[in-house]
Amino acid sequence: MAPQDAESKKEIIVKTACALLAKYGFAKLTLDDIADSLGMKKSSLYYYYDNKDALLEDVMRREQERFFALIHDALATANSTFDKIVSYEKAKFDYLRNTIKLQEISTSILLEIKNKVFNQINVIHEKEIDMLTKILQEGIAKKEIRKCDAHRIAELILALSEAHRHRELYFASFNIGTTIDFSHALDEMMFALRLIFDGLAPKR
Repeated sequence: MAPQDAESKKEIIVKTACALLAKYGFAKLTLDDIADSLGMKKSSLYYYYDNKDALLEDVMRREQERFFALIHDALATANSTFDKIVSYEKAKFDYLRNTIKLQEISTSILLEIKNKVFNQINVIHEKEIDMLTKILQEGIAKKEIRKCDAHRIAELILALSEAHRHRELYFASFNIGTTIDFSHALDEMMFALRLIFDGLAPKR
């Protein structure tokens, strides 16, 4: 099979796996479920993925690429340091909101998948911290913000962002069928960012 054909087939498998993960969760989902949904033999599925973990890793890799592409596009339209951080946060909240809506994924299953791919999520977090640190360092160089520990501020921003989202997910997990609305969490994050940047304002 040509590499391009194999990649196209993998794309179809990944999309199917995402839909089934949202329905069954990782623990209950089997390769048989995926093969049946695709109308193919399980042995044929093994040509592309050795096991369920390998498939989930590919799902995460592709989602990571999609996520950072969205972040890159959001940053491209922002000018100031503050605007870049705000654009990053809005894009991140939108990504999670749209992913949940697109896959109709339940909160409990989302948390299960996140726990399963903890190591991959840590890799994403490190990339985000590096990105935020560079944005802040550029802001310092342009004298938009005063000198500070850019890496530590980046870690703080990421921790606050995750805390606001996880709070919404946590409470939604107790209410089956509840539609997750991140509007309040995003408003709270914008308030936190304004406080942080007020503290980073250059001394006059």
